Amino acid sequence: MTVAFWHSLAVRQSALALLSAVVIGAVLSLIQGIGQAERERAKFANAGRVVLDLVENTASAAVWNLDPDLASGLVRSVLAIDGVRAVRLVEMPNRVLAEGARDLPPVDGGALSWRGWLSGAHFAPIFKDLAETQRLLYRPAGSSRGGPIIGRVELELDTSRAAADYAAFIRTTVLGGLVRDLALGVVLALLLHTFLTRPLRAVGLAVASIDPSRPGAARLPDFPRQAENELGYLVRRFNEVLRLLDRNRSDMEQLATHDVLTSLPNRLLLQRRLDEALRRRERRLYHPERSDLVGTVGHPARGRGGIALFFLDLDRFKHVNDSLGHDVGDRLLQAVAARLRDCLGQGDMLGRLGGDEFLVVTENVHEAVDAAVLAERLLKALEPPLAVEGGHLLHAGASIGVAMVGEGAAAGEMETASTLLRQADTALYAAKAAGRGQYRFFSRDMSERAENRLTTEANLRQALSIGSFELYFQPKVRAADQSLVGAEALVRWKHDGQLVQPGAFMTVAEDSGLIMELGSWVLEQAVREATHWTKLLPDFHIAVNVSARQIIAPGFVERVRDCLARSGVPADRIEIEVTESVMVDSARSLEVLWRLKRLGVRIAVDDFGTGFSSLSYLRQMPIDTLKIDRAFVQDLPRDSAIAAMILTLGARLGLEVVAEGVEREEQLAWLVAEGCPVVQGFFIAEPMPARQLEARFLHPLLMAREDGREGRSA
Repeated sequence: MTVAFWHSLAVRQSALALLSAVVIGAVLSLIQGIGQAERERAKFANAGRVVLDLVENTASAAVWNLDPDLASGLVRSVLAIDGVRAVRLVEMPNRVLAEGARDLPPVDGGALSWRGWLSGAHFAPIFKDLAETQRLLYRPAGSSRGGPIIGRVELELDTSRAAADYAAFIRTTVLGGLVRDLALGVVLALLLHTFLTRPLRAVGLAVASIDPSRPGAARLPDFPRQAENELGYLVRRFNEVLRLLDRNRSDMEQLATHDVLTSLPNRLLLQRRLDEALRRRERRLYHPERSDLVGTVGHPARGRGGIALFFLDLDRFKHVNDSLGHDVGDRLLQAVAARLRDCLGQGDMLGRLGGDEFLVVTENVHEAVDAAVLAERLLKALEPPLAVEGGHLLHAGASIGVAMVGEGAAAGEMETASTLLRQADTALYAAKAAGRGQYRFFSRDMSERAENRLTTEANLRQALSIGSFELYFQPKVRAADQSLVGAEALVRWKHDGQLVQPGAFMTVAEDSGLIMELGSWVLEQAVREATHWTKLLPDFHIAVNVSARQIIAPGFVERVRDCLARSGVPADRIEIEVTESVMVDSARSLEVLWRLKRLGVRIAVDDFGTGFSSLSYLRQMPIDTLKIDRAFVQDLPRDSAIAAMILTLGARLGLEVVAEGVEREEQLAWLVAEGCPVVQGFFIAEPMPARQLEARFLHPLLMAREDGREGRSA
């Protein structure tokens, strides 16, 4: 601890103690000097009165008798008295009867020495007003002072002696007081330094030496003689605070680097450990001869192989949260963490990134087959059901993305923890796309696809902001007579002068969350376009595809209701199309669908038969329409079993059935023969803009109506 000299508390404290002592001493000396001056003046005045008392009678006789000899003798006698400079005997009114004076040596000023400032000459003015005095004379021999005045005696006294005495007193007082005050200041400064500044400096040095990363290892020195005073209390409290800081720092470090739910390392600690592993690998590459870089104490095998990163994401964990609650979901995550930890080897690290995402870092893989073995072991560890507190027996499968150091990097690319995490995430995306319970290794092709996906996402965001989307409508017609009964709204993206089909961007919109904004726009536009069509055709309805993410979004039902209120379109003219996954992924979805049904909106199940739903869901859901997927229509009439089954099921359940993807005449003929009520597909019409739909289907219908009315009128 370094403090500038003049800023030092000890120096300032000593200076303040000395200054205080000198100032207080000076004030006391001034008061003492004033008192002594008054006493010296009283003494000087009394000396003059004594002389006048001695000569008063003789002087009165000399003046009354006009005796010059007596007067002269009196003057000589008075001048002989020490301290008298001059005397004059005056007969009334102003005739001098006798007078005399004597020369006295001048008072030494000492102007050239320090004593000159405290010499008698400088204090003589104090007695100046007392130097001349007189006494009135009256007739002697029984005359009272109340009688006639016959003369007076005038004296001039010498002030030098009184001034010199006073100067001597002042010199003694000032010099003695200064020495006393300085000694007192020094003693006071030493006491303050001993009992205050020296302990404070020791405390300051101890505080300056504290390591912020280990505050509990430091301790302020104890002062036994001051254990019970404020300083001792301060030291004790500070040491207690240091211990608390150390404990809190440990707690904060634990919170900052570990997941609260599972106590596993979190993203921060995982990245830190991964960076350390990458640095060890780099040192091994550049210093292969150093055996001390191979492993760490207690982990001799660590660092001998390559580094692999495993990104795990639980399958259908969201379904557990939505159906059983977040408490059960949390206990499932804890059970999964314990299961994964048990199947890892020494030196491997397991962490949780958040949600249902886990990360495994290992330095014990020599080649890709080692990583594949570990990935399979992790997947198999999660195959047996997990007994979760509360009596639940749950299955927790996972998908895994694997990234290995040196396998996915481009030439010259620096591999970091962030890079590996990004690669493993990309591989995880590919694993989930391949189906549940899969693992995939990262490759450069995946990276390119991920970059393309990011580019598409950025372009989609820009397209939403500038309005580059258009709405197309594919007509739905009665199979028997091909009369228009509705249309399905399909979004198209106008990008670089070309229309992009939904299959090229809808998955990206779903993954990025842009589907929320895009879906709202499609719903608004579709209902707005249908406002006029529903007035022309009593049975016309517009179908809008809605994703599972939109269904469970807060406020979706209210958004549909507001949209209907603004447009004036009856609720039963709007059909919400959902996939089978909506039925099985969330109890929340089922609740929303029932609310839509109570609102009057129609519900259709799109691509029926291609998902994982069971027939029991058809009894739970408020379904109005089943749509036969194009996969079951394209082989008609050769392979018709599934299509026929769906038609029968719809008829038995009282549901309307729509066959989509009708592209050939023989397909339509079979559907008509089997009683399919509604069809759509390229054989009927391709998706088209709203104005084209009106020109091709609505205008002829209106003209036919007009012709019919004219014929009836004729």
